[in-house]
Order: sequence, then structure tokens, then C-alpha cells
Amino acid sequence: MSKYAHPTPEDWALLPHDSRGTELLIITWVLVGLATIFLSLRVYCKLSRRRSLWWDDWIMIASWMLLVANVGIITRTVVCDQYGRHSWDLDTPNSDSLFLLVWVRATLSITALAWTKTAFAVTLLRVSEGWMKKLEWFIIISMNIFLGLAALLLWIQCTPLRKTWTPSIQDGTCWSPKWFDGIWFTVAAGGYSAAMDFLLALLPWKLLYGMRMRKREKFGIAVAMSMGFFVGIIAIIKTVKIPKQQASDLYKSVDLVLWDITEISITIVAACVPVLRVMIRDIRLGTQGHDIIDTPSWWA
Repeated sequence: MSKYAHPTPEDWALLPHDSRGTELLIITWVLVGLATIFLSLRVYCKLSRRRSLWWDDWIMIASWMLLVANVGIITRTVVCDQYGRHSWDLDTPNSDSLFLLVWVRATLSITALAWTKTAFAVTLLRVSEGWMKKLEWFIIISMNIFLGLAALLLWIQCTPLRKTWTPSIQDGTCWSPKWFDGIWFTVAAGGYSAAMDFLLALLPWKLLYGMRMRKREKFGIAVAMSMGFFVGIIAIIKTVKIPKQQASDLYKSVDLVLWDITEISITIVAACVPVLRVMIRDIRLGTQGHDIIDTPSWWA
């Protein structure tokens, strides 16, 4: 598992033995709670305005389910497999199951990221025309292919396949990083995902430019729909940390997991902000449950 898997007593005494398990559980569940609150309010806002849920809502709900499953796996690995501790402090019998769950969690994360961004792009599809609609379809298809390949490559780099997530298997071979490095493909996918976040955050400004609305309302909607800029920044930070997965000490992967969950959660929050903005404004104006002529119906 690492060069520290069987240290001498002298070396073991000099190594750090702290754990980030509790920190990991607190932060990830707080983020899940935040995403749950915003998504629940989004659904409530639409239903209370007598609008049915559309494809973007269902895709977002599916993404949230993957997020919950993701943090459920994190909880299991922390409680049962001591994830969050240094590799030399892990119980060897648990290491194989831990690595398998780490791979499953990573797959769920990549899928959830693809779906949350897809949901926002689908929202824009409803009102886009011409080159903008073609661009949004390109974003949806290319991003899902790129991130889908990143998820697939986690599982197929070794022969037999089980060797990929089972460190105890000595026989078999894995792809040589000389001709293909799965980690750096994942970095490229993360960078592409971040670029799409920024692009999706810019599109609403172009979309709203030609709409007949009050300038103040138009600006407020554009800002609310551009929360993806924050997601893009988070995606860049997370992508920079991906190479740490290659570290021999699993402890160093905790930061990546935290940023992973942060990106998914904040993407869900950002996608819900525009809808909640309408609800808050309607409450202030005392018009809850009634359409406002300046409010585009495709998001409220």
C-alpha cells in the first residue's frame, strides 16, 4: 500500500498519527445539508407556483442522490475502515475494501459533477436558439463524454481489473504512465469541467441581453445565474489537488475529497439560487403564487 506499510518501531514512532476523519464527516454532512435545503426550496418554489418539475429539476435531484450516496460512503470508510488516518495507521485487513470504496466514491463524484452541470445547461436549452443552443448541446455532450471517460479509466487500468482497487494482489499488470497516465487525464477532465463552469456562467448574460425586461431585474437574474463562477474557482482548486491521489499516504487524499463534495454541493446551490431569488422577491412584494411579468417562466 505504501513504503510506510510496515515501518520499523523506530520509524513508526517518528511518523505523524493524527486523523482527519471527524473533520471530514462534519464538513461533508454540512455541505450535504446545505445542498438539501436549497434543492428542497427550489422544488417547493416551483410546485407552489403551480409549475411542474422539468428535466433540469429531475437531473438535479438525481445528482443530489449521488451526493448523498457519496457522503454515505465517506462515512462508512471513516467509521469502518479508518479513512482519514495515515496509511501506516490503517488495519491491513481493511485496506482492500477501503480502496474499492474510494474508487466507487470517486465514480459517484465524477457522475454527480457531470449531471449537476448538465442540469444547468438543460435549463438554458429551454430558451436558447441558434448557435447558443448548439453550444449548450456541445457542452452537455462533450462534458459527459470527458468526465465519463475519467470515471471509466479509474476501473480499467490494470489486468486483472480487480488489481486496480486491490493493493494486495501482486500478480498482474497496470498501464504504464509512460504512454498513458489516468491521473493526468482526470486532471485534464477537471480542467475542462472548470472551463465549462465559466462558460455556462457567461451564457445567461448573452441570453438576457435581448430580453425586454427592466434593467435592474435583468441584471439581478444574470448575476443569480452566474454563480457558476464560484463553482469554476472551486473546480480549479480541486483539479490542482488531483495529483495528490498518487501519494503513498491516503491521508493526503482527504483534501481532494473535501473539495470534491464542495464542488458538487455548491453547484447544486448555485443552480437553485435563481429560482429562490424569484421566491424571495415575490414574498417581499406579497405576490407569492402569482407570475410576475418581468420574470422568465423557464426558471421559476
